[in-house]
Amino acid sequence: MINDVQSDNCYVGGDGTNEEAVDMLKLSATNAKVALVWSQYMAMAGNATNVIENLRLMKGGATDQERNDVMAEAKFIRAWALFDMVRLYGDLPMVLQIIPTITAENLDMWYPVMYPQRASVEDVYTQIFKDLNEETVSHLPSKNTGAFQATKGAAYGLLAKVYATYKDVGERNYQQVVSYCDKVMAEGYRLVSDFNALWDPDNKFTSESIFEVYYTADSPNWAYWTLLKEDDGSVTWRRYCTPTHDLVAKFLPNDQRYAASIQWKKAPYDAYWSADNYPFSYKIREKNSDIILMRLADIMLLKAEALVELGQSAEAIDIVNEIRSRAGLTGNLLNRTISQSAARLAVENERQLELYMEGQRWYDLVRNNRLLDVMKGHKDKNGNKLFPGLQDYRALWPIPQGELDKNTNLTQNEGY
Repeated sequence: MINDVQSDNCYVGGDGTNEEAVDMLKLSATNAKVALVWSQYMAMAGNATNVIENLRLMKGGATDQERNDVMAEAKFIRAWALFDMVRLYGDLPMVLQIIPTITAENLDMWYPVMYPQRASVEDVYTQIFKDLNEETVSHLPSKNTGAFQATKGAAYGLLAKVYATYKDVGERNYQQVVSYCDKVMAEGYRLVSDFNALWDPDNKFTSESIFEVYYTADSPNWAYWTLLKEDDGSVTWRRYCTPTHDLVAKFLPNDQRYAASIQWKKAPYDAYWSADNYPFSYKIREKNSDIILMRLADIMLLKAEALVELGQSAEAIDIVNEIRSRAGLTGNLLNRTISQSAARLAVENERQLELYMEGQRWYDLVRNNRLLDVMKGHKDKNGNKLFPGLQDYRALWPIPQGELDKNTNLTQNEGY
């Protein structure tokens, strides 16, 4: 919803005024989706903080190594939550202590801790880097296949993404992006030979997967039902995340990622396409489908993005061509002598097609100052531009009104 529906990848697809507002870039402070995303990320960061601080207080019951290992995993989770939140909301109120039972006697002391002002974006990134420091990473396990666990590879990948986003484009340390991408690769991850195999529900924790959420038929992933079908394969109501016309048109006829990412079938509605031939997002296929939150192709293309900015466009295009070759596009490889500006667009385009429905597109556009240019050209099903007058404040979400009501120290983002 945040990255694919909000961008030019998907129409919202299903019904719901809160979700439609995400698609139409009409979010408000009272939107329930805005409040839900905020509360869940805050809970994720808060739960991690509780683990970290309680581990500090532990007397016995675990070895130092056990405490350090668990604390490292919790710091990874907190860093992940803060990174997503700072990209969505900007300045954040951070609570990095355990809140005790509140009484009349201690209310004045703890109220500003419970309801703080928004820390600056710079301070949030400082905390992310502190959580993902060398000490943290040293206590994470090393693996070369996917895991539903914080690992060194996942931490290096997260650091690469953080450095690729931190500060404005001209001030970024792209060499650090390359370095952390290389550290991911040095863990031993490898591209699978068949792109479609990544989305086989029974093909879990491949050599390409880095961080993956595990599901079984007994502990199911309901997203297949939201996106694709009923248990019997039928479609009886409007599914979410319908591929846009422009997205579909970008795939070359021999691109194997097309059939692996989008399935066409009849639908009992024609909201965005003909009911006789309707596209459905296809990377989550069954109730036991895992969700891959980070994989090697993403990290490789992130390295390519950084190499372009470092003036090494030929090396960046080599990476893009490796990804394209795996997709069956050996006859459509790119010229490695193209200009830097053309290489930027080549990497951006490859990330869009490779990572469709993996929650990357909006963040990619914002990170590279491409949001207004791309979204002003985004069209509806009839070819009409949807956002010709888009304003740049829409790059951030509003602070939920309920949070402003609870915490008088908070301020609203510009434009909302």
